[in-house]
Amino acid sequence: MTMSAVMGIDLGTTSVKCLAMDRNGKRIALASQSYPIQSPHTGWVEQRPEDWWAAVVKSVRECLSALPEDGFIEAVSLSGHMSALTLLDECGSPVMPAILIADTRSEQQTRYLMKHYRDRTIALTGNVPLDAFTAPKLMWVRDQRPDLYRKADKLVFPKDYVRFRLTGRLGTDPTDAGNSLLFDVRRREWNETFIRDLGLRVDLFPEAADSLSAAGTITSEVSVLTGLPAGTPVFTGAADIACTQIGTGTLEADIMAITLSTSAQIIMRVPDTHVGVAGQVTFHPSAAAAAMYAMGSVFTGGLGVQWGYELLFDRDSMNAGDYERLDRLSERMKQIPCGSGGLLFLPFLVGSSTPYFDPRDRAAWIGLTHHRDKALLLHSIMEGIAFNIRENVEAFAAMGQVPRRIYLGGGGSRNPVWRQMIADVLGREMVLLQTSDASALGAAAIAGVGAGLFDSLESISRELVREGERLDSDGERHRRYNVLYEKYRKVYRSLHEYYTELDSELLGE
Repeated sequence: MTMSAVMGIDLGTTSVKCLAMDRNGKRIALASQSYPIQSPHTGWVEQRPEDWWAAVVKSVRECLSALPEDGFIEAVSLSGHMSALTLLDECGSPVMPAILIADTRSEQQTRYLMKHYRDRTIALTGNVPLDAFTAPKLMWVRDQRPDLYRKADKLVFPKDYVRFRLTGRLGTDPTDAGNSLLFDVRRREWNETFIRDLGLRVDLFPEAADSLSAAGTITSEVSVLTGLPAGTPVFTGAADIACTQIGTGTLEADIMAITLSTSAQIIMRVPDTHVGVAGQVTFHPSAAAAAMYAMGSVFTGGLGVQWGYELLFDRDSMNAGDYERLDRLSERMKQIPCGSGGLLFLPFLVGSSTPYFDPRDRAAWIGLTHHRDKALLLHSIMEGIAFNIRENVEAFAAMGQVPRRIYLGGGGSRNPVWRQMIADVLGREMVLLQTSDASALGAAAIAGVGAGLFDSLESISRELVREGERLDSDGERHRRYNVLYEKYRKVYRSLHEYYTELDSELLGE
């Protein structure tokens, strides 16, 4: 008797994960392959779609080899990093490297959209124009590389390119299309009038089918490459955060998930967009039909701690020994009181995100003296990021979204000092999320629902959540952090004014 399983292929910004899950929502195999990021000019962040495909082929084969002997993949679906502009020619080959979400080359186009179309994009999507969205990236290609713009036949997103390579069929879905600024998130269709008004080609935009819809089958050629049986059904899939929503249980309306990865994301289901917080959080279509979620972003999440450690210990990167040293430093941090002895860190190493979204903001240490201890410096970095997370949670509260339960997950949540600090800064009980690889699990869940193995995304989402330790907020520390948080906000306003008044030449940019 064979073991029926489904496969989720999660295309991240640095690697692909291939995960097999059984009918009980249990992970039974996992494989990963990395690929490079290129930055040929300041502000440019690119990847070659061909590198995604090569990594997918290797990870699928490795995942299949790790299955139990009686394991059998019944269906496949995909997750992929959001907003990355991927242009294909009429043969389906990339015409240029994909422009990733963090790429800021389209600053001029974003300013144009903000000046002339801000109210229109809010009405259409709930979002103000940002470099992170796809529309300004496409406008940049039109303006700066008209030769490639003419050559392009279709615009897709990372997971769509991989699905095309698996099945030979092109398309996208609302969760990725909704990150373009050109998609009506309520009607779940491209807004062709707006596309034309921006002087863009309507013919570039593919059909947007539901995340659960059948998108083709594994071809014979792909079967030889990967080992997946020809004819295996492939379902459309969703953007990575939409899949994370499935994997973290936040398809439920009153659950918030905070994921502490290189960046941090705060996500929660919402009934609709909210004009009052437009430009503070972003709004996105969910993989669940007619549902929406809002996302707060902390660009300097785990990145901040890694940056601080590498700076203090003169490291180019961190290895296993460095993480052991960080654990020892964390033991010392347990004795450090709230406020890090007057040391404050503003965590805007790559500009600010929620609720400011201003690339001119910068990181800063306030209160440095010659005898500051390395553990104290790292403790202050964690506090600064925790304060920014609180700003995210307050942005949700401003639109009436106060969670019944908060899950904390991601690699950073394994640090006992940092996770307790976040609970104390928020003044809320939190529950550690033991579920890992949430976006890959979400992709596998889509395959399972599409194939009829699971009743609904909501039901399998509840099964995927694995709760761990409960973190209670300490009342006294929370009161101290309330005072410190207001000082953090005051310092931010002063430094923001300073940076906005500086000429870009003085910043060395």
